[in-house]
Amino acid sequence: MASITRTNLTAAAISNGGYSTPSLNDTLYLHYKGYRRIENLEEYNGLKSLWLHSNGFNRIENLSHLKELRCLFLQRNALTRIENLNGLDVLVQVDLSENSIRVVEGLDHLPNLTTLNLSKNALEDAASIQHLVECKNLSAVDLSHNKLAGKDIVACIAGIEKLTSLNMSGNPVCSKVAYFRKKMIVANKSLRYLDRPIFDNERATAEEWARAGPGAEQELKAKLLAKKQDKERNAMQEFRQWQESVRTATVNNNVEVEDAVVLRDTMEALITAVEVKSLLETDTVNEEKQVEVVESKNIEKEKENLDPDDFVAQKAKSLSLYVNSKGQRKTLEELLVDSSKVPAVVLPPNALSFDVVSSDDDEEMTDLMSTSS
Repeated sequence: MASITRTNLTAAAISNGGYSTPSLNDTLYLHYKGYRRIENLEEYNGLKSLWLHSNGFNRIENLSHLKELRCLFLQRNALTRIENLNGLDVLVQVDLSENSIRVVEGLDHLPNLTTLNLSKNALEDAASIQHLVECKNLSAVDLSHNKLAGKDIVACIAGIEKLTSLNMSGNPVCSKVAYFRKKMIVANKSLRYLDRPIFDNERATAEEWARAGPGAEQELKAKLLAKKQDKERNAMQEFRQWQESVRTATVNNNVEVEDAVVLRDTMEALITAVEVKSLLETDTVNEEKQVEVVESKNIEKEKENLDPDDFVAQKAKSLSLYVNSKGQRKTLEELLVDSSKVPAVVLPPNALSFDVVSSDDDEEMTDLMSTSS
């Protein structure tokens, strides 16, 4: 018969990433070993979590020295009583499911116990679980798949002051006591989970049922449903309005971007013209270089015009007469503002320091551009 020896404990600790020095371990896995007795854990006084499930223990013993233990797992053993847990003052979670426990006891001296699993045991009536009322910090309890029956179960569980989560499925009381769920919800004000979540609407209707009967409950359900539908309808309308505003803003933005792109292209054409003018007037640039630069600017047609002043004036005129896609004629000041919407174009040194003899619009444009530069 397998037993918990010091050698086995050391091997179990090391195999699960622990230490050979017992006091350094905070977790110890001793499950599925076939052990029959809990023993030889005295040196493991630093444990915070102890896994003893799926063995053959028929008694809880030799654990009171584990002062730092917070989680104890004893499910799937042969336990018939809850005992010898005194001294485990910081114990928070205990799993005793799938044993043969008939009466809940020996838990009232665990001041920090909040989670208890007693599913699949042999609990039968309110008297067998009455001890739970003495566990002042207990908030989550699993009593599913026992043999609990009787109307007094509701009142008994209602005495657990801080209970927020309860599993009761698989017990006769759930089907044999009329309106069991509603009664449990009304009796336990702090309960938020009973085999499934308890939402605010369900609690409100259950309390209305207890106060004024089924008719009042149905009226409240109809009001809550109408309120929910109105809320969803308003949310959808707000979404549609937001969606339309985004679409409108996107269209307007696209128009502004198109206008800015047209302006940018026109300004780049003007700058190209100025560069060509400077190139054609420079004596130090040979004819071959002129042809290369001119062709790189894609201005073969403009190159045929031998009068650079007329060429620049023509480009300046096209800029001064710029009309955006909305059909609005832009002033020169507005053109300069619009130009900030597109990537800046770097002008060559003194590119705009020349005189253009043309229309009034051309002169206005030339003066303004010279000032800006």
